[in-house]
Amino acid sequence: MDSLLKRYEAILKAVGLGEEPKKTQENGEIKFAGKRWIMMNVDAFPSYMIKSTANIMGERMAQEFLYWFGYTYGEKTLETYQNLGVPTEQIPEVVAAFTAFFTGWGIPEILEFSPERGRLLVKLHNDFESASAIMNNEKPTNNFMRGVLAGMFAKALNTKVRATSEYKDGVTFITVEKR
Repeated sequence: MDSLLKRYEAILKAVGLGEEPKKTQENGEIKFAGKRWIMMNVDAFPSYMIKSTANIMGERMAQEFLYWFGYTYGEKTLETYQNLGVPTEQIPEVVAAFTAFFTGWGIPEILEFSPERGRLLVKLHNDFESASAIMNNEKPTNNFMRGVLAGMFAKALNTKVRATSEYKDGVTFITVEKR
């Protein structure tokens, strides 16, 4: 894991994102890479969000909502890095590095990135979504990050994709494949 984090640190420095996020400013904002960021408590998000919206639309639809929320965020994330000048083929590793150091979402390890085959496989260590479910005595699930990866990959390849996740031996495996 240490060598993965060192590699990610070098990637962030190479693309000019080696700066650390600033603490909340006087106006209540956190700024990083020219954007405003937020923090959320893992006890509540996403587990409690799924529970509360499930009362209105059912649990499966609540999970789908988080997936599609992540999907659109993934599309926007791809655009953000493209606008920063990061070549599309490097964006998955840059996003993995950024995620590992700044978001608290877990540490993604890209096991396979093959635009030619239309396949992305990511091993997500310490996934915040699974952690939230476990804290709330629920089955580990991954919807948001699965959506983020699907949205980025679909937009990068300009195609439709299918994304699945599996929680196994304390880690989450997310697979995104071209349809």
